[in-house]
Amino acid sequence: MEELRRIDLAFLNRYYESGLSNILVVYGHRNVEQNALLLKFIENRRNVFYCARSCSSREQIRLWAGELMDQGAKFDRQPSFTDIFEFANVSTGRNPLIFVIKNFEFIVKSSDSFMKELVDFMDKNGKLKQILVLLVSSDVSWVENSMVRTFGALSASIAGFRKIKPLPFSEMKGYYAKMPYRDAVLTYSVLGGQTLLWRYFDGTLSFKENICKNFLDPGSYLYGEAMRLTENTLRETSVYHTILSEMARGACKLNDLYHETGFSRAKISVYMKTLIHHDFACKVYSFGNAGRENVMKGVYRIQDPLLKFYFRFIFPNESSLRHMLPDKFYDLFIAPGIMEFANDAFKLICREYVLRLEERGILPFEIEDEGEWIGKEGSIDIIAQSDVGDTLIGLCIWQRKIVHEDYEKLLFLSKKAKLDADYIYLFSTVGFDEWILDAAMRPESKLKLIGTDELTNV
Repeated sequence: MEELRRIDLAFLNRYYESGLSNILVVYGHRNVEQNALLLKFIENRRNVFYCARSCSSREQIRLWAGELMDQGAKFDRQPSFTDIFEFANVSTGRNPLIFVIKNFEFIVKSSDSFMKELVDFMDKNGKLKQILVLLVSSDVSWVENSMVRTFGALSASIAGFRKIKPLPFSEMKGYYAKMPYRDAVLTYSVLGGQTLLWRYFDGTLSFKENICKNFLDPGSYLYGEAMRLTENTLRETSVYHTILSEMARGACKLNDLYHETGFSRAKISVYMKTLIHHDFACKVYSFGNAGRENVMKGVYRIQDPLLKFYFRFIFPNESSLRHMLPDKFYDLFIAPGIMEFANDAFKLICREYVLRLEERGILPFEIEDEGEWIGKEGSIDIIAQSDVGDTLIGLCIWQRKIVHEDYEKLLFLSKKAKLDADYIYLFSTVGFDEWILDAAMRPESKLKLIGTDELTNV
């Protein structure tokens, strides 16, 4: 199991091995795999696994009781949630018992009594026998912004939360073992770490072939996934689609969006908060407090890579897609911009590289804080700093050689950010000009040059 999931599993195991009864909430983006982690956790342990549906409370109980009756359960009357909990508790014997309730928000939204019945059941039985309840959800916004308010005082009964996050590029590269590095970076720019989407790409096909097969063919799953993401979770999609479309075209500030969409600034602000709550967008913050007068403030980005790709290349060209062969559409509308589009993903990959160096003890110092700096005259892609001020800055350029002018611009920006760099890391998959190569060879040089070979071997 990948390192990040081992950490997630260790979190759950700590509660199991404590011998205490607890209720945990486990949640994450709908396209980030949860089942593999859950099944690994309950392997060879007594458990009750239920996947809730969007239906009435009465129907929910009927469905769950029906599944238990197929396993031999008998109920003398129309059961309640408490009856279901009690049956599972008795039928599993004395060993610790794990309840896994997937999509639990469907139950909560249709039942005023579910959480109270669960808490009462735990209060009655949890001291006699270890019972661990995992309430699992793929509705990030509801869990983070509405759940506690919905539960009220009962929310105090939740012992812990675990957000299952997308996996890093290194894990995706391992998943597609035969995929060339260039295609892997392009694939990561579209799918990101959303593991449930990885199954649709074939590591033996080229990036273009995978896009044509999975995004441009009306019969493919990914063809409609971006619209399902927004339409299943957002109201007034015409407003959200307009905002996302303009963000994909480069509008990154509220004022830019105001001029491009015609919506009021107040309206955009409200809708942007909702996009952020769903992990569809994010607000970008610059590293540190120094140089604040030179920082570009109020910058937003599309965070979900699938939405970013869709609204950059497909949404504005939907009419052409309807009457054009996939490979021709790719050549006309995707190929000219895909390398520039992937540059943001490459920056994330380079930041991951720096963090992996630190994990392995190769970096010159331990990182206390890290991030990026978004300036009015340009950006510093990577900043890492120790607790005593050791500073690393980095420049990441995808599919272009780094030249002397790039280096000088980085030094200029570091002065604007009031950063005194001890180490300067330059990342390029194409190479470096002679001046950069010579400068890196000097004994007093702060420069470290990282190319494809280094990126693929850490």
